[in-house]
Amino acid sequence: MAPVSIREGKIPEQKQIENGRLFPKVVIPAAAGQYHNSDSQNEEMATVLEFIRKEKDWIQHELHESGALLFRGFKSMRTASDFNAFVDAFGWEEHTYQGAAPRNNVVGRVWTANEAPLDQDIFFHHEMALVKDFPSKLFFFCEIAPPEGGQTAIVRSDRVACEMESKFPSLVQKLEREGILTCTPLPKEENRDYFLGKSWQSHLQTNDPEEAQRRVEAGGSKLVWMEDGSANIIAGPLPATRTFEGYSDRKVWFNYIPAAVYKKAENYNILLCGDGSAIPKDIIEESARVMNNECVEVKWEAGDVLLIDNLAVMHARRPSKPPRRVLVSMCK
Repeated sequence: MAPVSIREGKIPEQKQIENGRLFPKVVIPAAAGQYHNSDSQNEEMATVLEFIRKEKDWIQHELHESGALLFRGFKSMRTASDFNAFVDAFGWEEHTYQGAAPRNNVVGRVWTANEAPLDQDIFFHHEMALVKDFPSKLFFFCEIAPPEGGQTAIVRSDRVACEMESKFPSLVQKLEREGILTCTPLPKEENRDYFLGKSWQSHLQTNDPEEAQRRVEAGGSKLVWMEDGSANIIAGPLPATRTFEGYSDRKVWFNYIPAAVYKKAENYNILLCGDGSAIPKDIIEESARVMNNECVEVKWEAGDVLLIDNLAVMHARRPSKPPRRVLVSMCK
């Protein structure tokens, strides 16, 4: 049973999953509208942080069962500093971002989410799925809600894996057995007009090619230098699906096949079967159809916090009109 200080809410976009559970689970204040001025909002913030510390086990259980929790209606959640305190109250160790998306530190353990132009959509993915050490949990905070679009779409990855396995049993078995090779080009110079536009220097946080090589290899991948000064990271072969400890037999679609349906995918990402053969077009197209059919598009409201289990749920960004400001924090 939920603690008395909060109650379960609902949003129109929710979907029912196994055992009648809703995805995502929505958590709202038990007494909505109680905190209407700055003093009472500060009081609410103290109450929220105390609730997190006392009920962290309950929150983690609900996250594990649903895959995502949306905290909505907490008037004390106004700034990046509020969000930082919210995340910090859980006591989970911060996870450092390693990826090609442009991001900046805002305060403490809070970063901007992908800073690419808002008219670009971002494909479904598990955060940092191509490296050995990926975060287990993601927090997103809406500081400024967009006037139109800009939803964060989330999908239960086990439902995608189940659908794909039922439609392409032999091919999925091959991708599980032989894995997937992913090539990600990194430009010599930064490109902020593209959602994966980090230069290799920014991506790997060094200007030294030898150190860059070492860091990529430490992550389990290979770094190949191009004549123009750019570089390619070759990841894999990595299995198309994974089953994580503590998740019973919940097999998840933990790969970058969704990238292949993106309109600019050929410019940054090449995906192949582990044996070097091309991934069939029909499995690429069907995976996109399944994810878009199964997903929930969370329409942001200012102050929302969305907590995602990165071992169970993929996320994506829909295009929007400005302004939109969503911040992120990752946990080990």
